[in-house]
Amino acid sequence: MKLDISKQLSKLMRDNNLSQSALSRATGVPQPTINRILSEVTREPRRDSVVRIANFFGITPESLYETGGSKSARTPAAESVEEIYKRIAMLNVSERSELFERVSQNLR
Repeated sequence: MKLDISKQLSKLMRDNNLSQSALSRATGVPQPTINRILSEVTREPRRDSVVRIANFFGITPESLYETGGSKSARTPAAESVEEIYKRIAMLNVSERSELFERVSQNLR
């Protein structure tokens, strides 16, 4: 069954507790583009935007148009790394700088 990309994206954002601006920062897709997808103004977004959003959620671009968002097979470690990446992507610039500084100090 086909599902409108706006509904699938809305569900993914809700399930991951993401705002439009957080998703924009994490993917590089402009927030107004995300808003137009969610409000169904844009029903066929550019492929590069779809790919970036899908990569962020760990799904295939095509699954943004389907129910359930078929996730690719991933190991628990890959899922943990992706979760860490998502959390880092939601930090602001100064929080990220502080985090990376602390990590680099711990690796010395």
